[in-house]
Amino acid sequence: MIAHSVEVIASDLRTPPQISRALRARRRALGLSQAAVAEMSGVSPQWLSGFENGKGSCGTHRVLRLVEVLGLSVALHERPETDMDRVFAAVAAGDSAPAGRGERVRAADRPFANAESSAGSP
Repeated sequence: MIAHSVEVIASDLRTPPQISRALRARRRALGLSQAAVAEMSGVSPQWLSGFENGKGSCGTHRVLRLVEVLGLSVALHERPETDMDRVFAAVAAGDSAPAGRGERVRAADRPFANAESSAGSP
């Protein structure tokens, strides 16, 4: 694999609003209007405005076209494990989860544990 330097425009984007804000910031930094980017991307100015403001749903193909028009790329990488990942894994396994200040709380005593497991996946 050939390594090349890249400028990180935004990182750790996990939600649609985070992606929307990052792409809007890039469009503005390039000095492009919504109308111009919409035309180049093949989407309506109304759709782009709604997307940038976090309204409505957006198709992946449209978002990827915006990424291309704005001179960006999408990179997926394995996120390092965080302390919260370990806590949630312990709760899901029914083990004790750290409560803070040296205390331990059983998963059954954590009110969100049962709500999360019964909520299903999003």
